[in-house]
Amino acid sequence: MSNWKNVNNWHWVNKNCLNWAKTYFQQELVGIEAEKNGVQTSVSKVTEVTGDVDLNQRKGKIITIFDVEIKLEWKGTAPDGTEAQGRILIPEVAHDTDIDDYVFEISVTDDSNAKHAIKEVVRKELAAKLRQKLSTFAGDLVKAHGADVYIDPSQLGTAPPPRVAHAAKDSNAATKGHDGASTTGADKRGKIVNTTSLEEAVEFQTSAHELYETLLDSQRVAAWTRGSAKMSREIGGKFEYFNGNVSGEILETVPDKKIVQKWRLSTWPESHFSEVTFTFDQASDSTKLIVKQTGVPIGEEEVTQRNWTGYYWNSIKQTFGFGVVF
Repeated sequence: MSNWKNVNNWHWVNKNCLNWAKTYFQQELVGIEAEKNGVQTSVSKVTEVTGDVDLNQRKGKIITIFDVEIKLEWKGTAPDGTEAQGRILIPEVAHDTDIDDYVFEISVTDDSNAKHAIKEVVRKELAAKLRQKLSTFAGDLVKAHGADVYIDPSQLGTAPPPRVAHAAKDSNAATKGHDGASTTGADKRGKIVNTTSLEEAVEFQTSAHELYETLLDSQRVAAWTRGSAKMSREIGGKFEYFNGNVSGEILETVPDKKIVQKWRLSTWPESHFSEVTFTFDQASDSTKLIVKQTGVPIGEEEVTQRNWTGYYWNSIKQTFGFGVVF
């Protein structure tokens, strides 16, 4: 990552690390052993890892967000030569779950009384070893991928200044945005800001009403932004979240149908706002959210689009279970 892309670590950055996590658990969990009273047990295989693993950087802070289900196979031997094998299901390994609350569902293949002692060592001793290893996952994730989302402040001294939207030479002339539309705006100082538009459609496994409330209800917004959030749903009401990185005003609402906002990132030219329109299209078992955003400063399209995906849509889905993340 080049320094100019995220000067002062101000922009939100998100990295999907699920594939890395699958390899990590295979390497770190297979071979873990536990013994008691002569009973030997170990993890023999990781059969499946499903869920979400993301590493995020917000305003200079690295945050891990993960929620995965892990399926393992184990084997064991008792002093009398009895052998056993079976499976371990860990239904939730999550960033917001205390390590002591992790659940281990243990089964034995062809269970019998002779295998009971082996199963008990798996349940008490081997599970404890797994719990200990899983407690290091978040730290290992940051070590492996932190440099991809965060720039060491010592490397920022020689970086060029943040890129701002270009000023047009002729204040009366409109310029073409990346989508071909003629769009201009002015910041607080009267300088022209060349802008463009973004549009996308995102599917959520929920009703239009629930999704509408998730974007406007202050408690729900605080949940998916994972921090304090100021949100007024009244027309003309202000909102601010992500530590002040995002702010704006409610312009129009049609319950369960449409929300229109003035919206800006704090790094944009001073007092420059875009306009975002959310349209809710409900189907029989899902809702399509159509997002149209005008007034995005040229040069900010990619990071703005990435932020919508990583910090709005994926976070909402992870927090409320509204579907598969991107």
